[in-house]
Amino acid sequence: MRREGEPSPVGEGSRHSSGEGTAPTIITSRKNPLIQDLRGLLQSSARRTARCVVEGWRFLETAAASGADIRLVVYTPAAAAHPRGEEMRRRLQAAGARLIVVSPYVFDSLTQVDAPQGVLGIVRRPPDAPAALLEDAKALFAVLDGVQDPGNVGAILRTAVAAGATGGVVAGTAADPFGSKAIRASAGAVFQLPLLFFASASQAAAALRRHDVRVLVADPRADRLESEVSYARPLALVFGSEGAGAAQAWTPPGIRIRLPMAGAMESLGVAAAAAVLLYRAGEAAGPRD
Repeated sequence: MRREGEPSPVGEGSRHSSGEGTAPTIITSRKNPLIQDLRGLLQSSARRTARCVVEGWRFLETAAASGADIRLVVYTPAAAAHPRGEEMRRRLQAAGARLIVVSPYVFDSLTQVDAPQGVLGIVRRPPDAPAALLEDAKALFAVLDGVQDPGNVGAILRTAVAAGATGGVVAGTAADPFGSKAIRASAGAVFQLPLLFFASASQAAAALRRHDVRVLVADPRADRLESEVSYARPLALVFGSEGAGAAQAWTPPGIRIRLPMAGAMESLGVAAAAAVLLYRAGEAAGPRD
């Protein structure tokens, strides 16, 4: 017996949303080839893919405003009534995006959030930033050295954008900033920050060294307090993995620094420490234009 709300298994499960011939077709089957392809993308174990998933009107809006190439948007009839929905659909369609309406039953098989808005977009992964990004004399980089939690990756890059960073560096086994969880944690900020990728901390450190970028490494066991060092630019702030911390390849010539801790606390989480240090560096650069 079919559960309430579950589509008939016959065909691809598409129907018109009303009796009018011009009404949009609604996909009602999870067996639809397009839906199966999207589920495969969402469940992919690949660290980096050519396509990424952006869920929610606000995050899609941020991605679109940043020039992201949005290829496909899937949404429910209810999501179309969202205050942002009508205008965003018009803009996305004008930009060449394909718009697909699905039933709530189908969308439930795609969403990865607890309280979904009923809309997600498939976006072409932005190209890596050019190496010339390292030549900026006023550069401020947030460096993710093996940070494996996508929530922390997204949160750090979101803070980096807010603090005025000019770019990000992703090294080693760090989680992909364009994974769906990282995109959500960044509130779409990953599309606003140019990102450089390196296979290892050694390669990233060497590239920064060649361009005379100063390096400060967040390390709760460091001897020097962050208040004892200069934040002069060009500057890279390095944040290591949650367990092992930043690789030894960063020092020397990089300087390891720590935040002062009161009471029995030994350290902050990496995303919290990054927020403090990125804003310190942002303030040191003086007032923004």
